[in-house]
Amino acid sequence: MATAHVGSASRPRPGSLHGTRGISVRDVPAQTPLPRGRRASDRLEQGHRHVGRRRIAGLRRRDRRTLLRESNVRRDWTTVREDLYELAGEIGRSLDRPENLRLEDALGTTTSAPIVSPIPVPHFESSAMDGYAVAGPGPWRLVSDPVRSSGERNIHRRSGSIGVGEAWPVLTGSVLPQGTEGVVRIEHAETRGTTVRSLPDHPYNPGRDMRRRGEEMERGAELVAAGTVLGPRHVALLAACGIDVVSARRPMSVSMAFTGNEVIDSGVPQPGEVRDAFSAQFPHLLRGWGADISERTRLHDDHDVIREWISWASGDLVILTGGSGSSSQDFVRQILEDMCTELVATSIAVRPGHPTIVGRLPGDRLVLGLPGNPLAAHTSLYGLAPVALAGFLGRTMPRLRTAVLGRDVPPSRKAVTTLAPCVLDDDVARPCAGTRSHMLSGLAAADVLAVIPPEGATDGQRIDCLPLD
Repeated sequence: MATAHVGSASRPRPGSLHGTRGISVRDVPAQTPLPRGRRASDRLEQGHRHVGRRRIAGLRRRDRRTLLRESNVRRDWTTVREDLYELAGEIGRSLDRPENLRLEDALGTTTSAPIVSPIPVPHFESSAMDGYAVAGPGPWRLVSDPVRSSGERNIHRRSGSIGVGEAWPVLTGSVLPQGTEGVVRIEHAETRGTTVRSLPDHPYNPGRDMRRRGEEMERGAELVAAGTVLGPRHVALLAACGIDVVSARRPMSVSMAFTGNEVIDSGVPQPGEVRDAFSAQFPHLLRGWGADISERTRLHDDHDVIREWISWASGDLVILTGGSGSSSQDFVRQILEDMCTELVATSIAVRPGHPTIVGRLPGDRLVLGLPGNPLAAHTSLYGLAPVALAGFLGRTMPRLRTAVLGRDVPPSRKAVTTLAPCVLDDDVARPCAGTRSHMLSGLAAADVLAVIPPEGATDGQRIDCLPLD
């Protein structure tokens, strides 16, 4: 993994925040850093920081930043995703503390180990239809009366044994009596007194409508693999096999801070102001990808306030919006370049979203420094946060889908990858209008972000797309 390592010996990681899940950004004063306590199991990096595996201990800050910029100029978008996934996986494995969860609480979590069936499936011989279990050719003599009223009894467990020429009434899912050779469906049978016959149009076929023990899977078969995100269909299978408790990886905790003195969180913005376009939906997106939002706040554009908050942020993943540019007021960039023990990228060869910072903070915390422009921040979040979560939780790398491009897109003037909001029309991706870095109308209309290579793409060319669902 080609990454840049920078900084001094890492700082012990303060501990977890309590009582802030779901907190409003309005509830946390920007001047008050959120407390964190040490986690005993944290693996802290020791020793000197590096750029490109070169020691830079003792370099002046100006020389360190010069070397850092030379080592991280516009890294390829795909390479950054791959390196972030690898780094997140390394951190996730080092901090892995599986939790035993009740099955009903495990939906949406990630399995920490394979789950195997404690029973064969099905675990007993049963009838696939209402009717009669029979042995030998017909006609058959009923040796048991049908149950007329079950009350609270489980009549599906009622069973016995039959011999050749005998029949036993069964329901769908009932235990088959010993000696059963087949089932005659009730709608295919004629019963007179104690005699059962197959109707002429539905001759009896031995072995029909019987559910055999273990025909779906044997005891010990893998139900779900490690790293599986448990959805409703997985939970249904686990419940059917008698699983009550699953071992799941704990969610990735996320600390979020939204910077910018010009940002307001309500009302119509005046000249020189912009509305907050992040705090309402970013937490929901992250939860949908498997995160646990441990804290979120708004910060003034104050160097010391931002640095202090980053130092104390408790999340496994720290996300900041704004301040990632190169001006004297872009404090997030200055602070992350100084604090990170490892840098995956300080710039990415992608538009929108190129001034995005990706790295590792002391205490084995990942950090994403997102741009302040709203479309750029969204494309960076969609492109990078699911990758970090997947790596940390041991899931497979999020896959891109493909679609046919609906019109020509010229080469990039900056020779970078373009993430273009597109509407999907069946399998055709049609680029939207309103896609400059400060615009959101194109994103609001889009279904995917088309990944356009630097050389551009032509109408009818199949391209990769980043889903927005």
